[in-house]
Amino acid sequence: MQIYRIEIEKPALKFINSRNKKERTRIFDAINKLPDEGDIKKMKGYDYHFRLRIGDIRIIYEKYDNILKIIVIDAGNRGDIYK
Repeated sequence: MQIYRIEIEKPALKFINSRNKKERTRIFDAINKLPDEGDIKKMKGYDYHFRLRIGDIRIIYEKYDNILKIIVIDAGNRGDIYK
C-alpha cells in the first residue's frame, strides 16, 4: 500500500469547515482514506480528476500516482459542485 500526501485547497477547506463537527469529521475521515476507499468515480474529460461521494456532499480531487499526491480541489453539495 502506497501512502499519498493529501493537500486540501482553500475553497474545499472553506466548505468543509462550514459544516458541523460530525459532518466535518466524516468528510476528513473519507478524505484520509483516499485513494483506496470510498464511492469514487473518475470524471469524464479529465485525466487526473476524480470525485468522492459522501452522502450529498461531493469532493473533487486530483490524483497523481507518479508523485503519490492527492490535491482536494473543491467540495460542495451535490447540486452545486459541478457548476
